[in-house]
Amino acid sequence: MSHLLDDAVASQPLGDGVHRVHVTADWNTANQTPNGGYVLALLQHAVLQESAHPDALSISITYFRPALPGPADIRVREVRKGRRVSTYDAVLVQDGKEVAHAVVSTHDWDATGTVEHTPHAAPVVPRPEECADASELIPAGMVPILDRYSYRAPVVAGWLRGEPSGVTESLCWIRAVDEQPVDALLAGAMIDAFPPVTAEIGHLASATIQLTVHYRRRPETVWALGHVVTRHVIAGYHDEDVELWDEQGRLIAQGRQLAILAEG
Repeated sequence: MSHLLDDAVASQPLGDGVHRVHVTADWNTANQTPNGGYVLALLQHAVLQESAHPDALSISITYFRPALPGPADIRVREVRKGRRVSTYDAVLVQDGKEVAHAVVSTHDWDATGTVEHTPHAAPVVPRPEECADASELIPAGMVPILDRYSYRAPVVAGWLRGEPSGVTESLCWIRAVDEQPVDALLAGAMIDAFPPVTAEIGHLASATIQLTVHYRRRPETVWALGHVVTRHVIAGYHDEDVELWDEQGRLIAQGRQLAILAEG
């Protein structure tokens, strides 16, 4: 069965590590440009077509300029093929200009180590069906990226109620609107699919400069719980840390980004 994200990142291999893609406006943000998590998924998907290993382990992406709806090429280069971990870089190119660059590490979850130490448990929140439907508070079509997901929150964000709290932290369940089971591709996109918590201090429009995602397991879930925190806003730049947990309370992925707030 084909899913919305799979269709949106589909690529045509042209040889020599080059993949032709079509960037869609269906994943645009409030800035009217494609969401950074969607761009990450485009690059990660192309790399996995070339990788010696089946699973993404990490991706670190720098955005040079906004992508635009329309055709683009992704150029993938093998940096190192390792026994346990291999590394690739990938560049998204539109109209002869480099849009984003990613370094991706891949591995095989069936051939990992056995050491475990997990003292930090998932946040304790009600299950999605027991939470408020935050999606109902966002008009359909206003921000296309938000139409790609369903959101359930134990407490509806203050900014959505017209009462910004001043606390730049949130807990929110997220699910693909077509109920696609979460895989690494979707988890990477989800990391950047939450409205910036800087909305709680009056700043919703934010553009990602650099984003890193670490994958911690093969997901087995449809809903994922996002714990989103911005700790510092300095000179118009803000950090954002995201932990993504599955319905069983296991960590799926961790993300950190540096972004710039729109001013004026």
